[in-house]
Amino acid sequence: MEGDQNLATKLVYREKDKMNINTEVSKVKGKIFNNINKRKEERGAVLVIGVLFLTFMLLLAIPFLFQVSNERRSAEKSYKAFAALSMAEAGVERAIWELNSGDIYSWSGTSSLRSMNIGSFLTSDGETMGSIDIRVIDPEGDTPVVESTGQVPYIGSLTVNRTARVELWRGDGSHYLFGYGIFGDEGININSKAQTDSYNSTIADYDPQNPGTNGDIGTNATHLGCIFLANNARVYGNATTGYESMPEDIIITQPGSVHSGDKLAMTKPQPLPSVAPPEESLSFMGEYFLGPGLQDVISESGEFTSFRLENSSKVTITADVTLYVTGDFSMNSFSQIEIAEGASVTVYLGGTFTQHSNTQVNNLTMDPTKLLFLGTDSFNGSLDWNATTTFYGSVYTPRAAVNYNSDADFYGAISGKYVDINSAAELHYDEALGKHKVYTGTTLDTYIVKSWHELVPAVGS
Repeated sequence: MEGDQNLATKLVYREKDKMNINTEVSKVKGKIFNNINKRKEERGAVLVIGVLFLTFMLLLAIPFLFQVSNERRSAEKSYKAFAALSMAEAGVERAIWELNSGDIYSWSGTSSLRSMNIGSFLTSDGETMGSIDIRVIDPEGDTPVVESTGQVPYIGSLTVNRTARVELWRGDGSHYLFGYGIFGDEGININSKAQTDSYNSTIADYDPQNPGTNGDIGTNATHLGCIFLANNARVYGNATTGYESMPEDIIITQPGSVHSGDKLAMTKPQPLPSVAPPEESLSFMGEYFLGPGLQDVISESGEFTSFRLENSSKVTITADVTLYVTGDFSMNSFSQIEIAEGASVTVYLGGTFTQHSNTQVNNLTMDPTKLLFLGTDSFNGSLDWNATTTFYGSVYTPRAAVNYNSDADFYGAISGKYVDINSAAELHYDEALGKHKVYTGTTLDTYIVKSWHELVPAVGS
């Protein structure tokens, strides 16, 4: 019986243990289910927060995307506007070339207006960039106007358009002849100890202690040695050689020479317009002859078959005059030409020029714009300058060489077929001459740009 009771007791305890285990299992399951439900709720909350965050970021991104898109369009439009302007300028260059070559007559239109359309303007790699419309107003006149419009496709049927308007000019007979201190069409030779520098007479007198550095020299020539600087020659300014040349290869600078500026090449040939005889009605004076030791005064313009000063003679010019010498212009030893203060003199040379040593050309105004020597087409030999006094003036002989053999200072500018500057001579370029127009009576053979401006850009269809 006692065994049975112990067995029953054990069974009761086992049942209690099972119940306790079941209870603990139920608690664990409950905790597990609770944790699962909490995680589900947390995941749901995270999902909601994530959706809200993405929505917020999208709201922030949309304006940025619009801004990026607008900037992209703006950049694209700017690029195409630049391309359109470049095409417009290409159209202008085409029109100028056609005008100067005489092919403008093949364009559509009449003598008052001619036009051309380049329907497919190609880049160097064959891509079509756009089109160009060119109009030339008054193509047969002296001052035609070119309007060129470049058109580049933009959006749909819209194009970006840029228009350049250029006024051309062949000249009224007036030209800026002295953009350089020395210009030799076929070459320049600066001998030992010779020097070029600059000053501006409209600002101050020349200061030998502080000379300017715009004493530029230039030539249209492209051969080796077309600019030659001998030992100890000094050029305080730029040296420019002919169009499409290699100045570093053809300018010769001997040891000891000084060149302070740049070596450049012409961007286009420099024209040297011819000098026509004066158009004004000049009194015919025949031969002018002033005997040895004599003095004379000239106060009016005139045309002379020759102009000759004998030894030690002196002529004083007291007014604004034009002297046209069709034959020989000669000054013998110790003769003088004096320009009085307040006077202005232009001398046209049409024959020959002979100037012996120890002669004097004294410009008392000390203004280089007040004394000018011009060589006509018939003056095609050489101008050998042998005066021994300081000279204030300018010389332009496009068909004749200029040999400045004087050791005296030259204030002004020289331009000729070929220019040779003697040893120890100093040329002080007056920069005021660069803005001083000289009437030569001839127009240029080709058109040049007088003014350029862009018409209001537009986006059109």
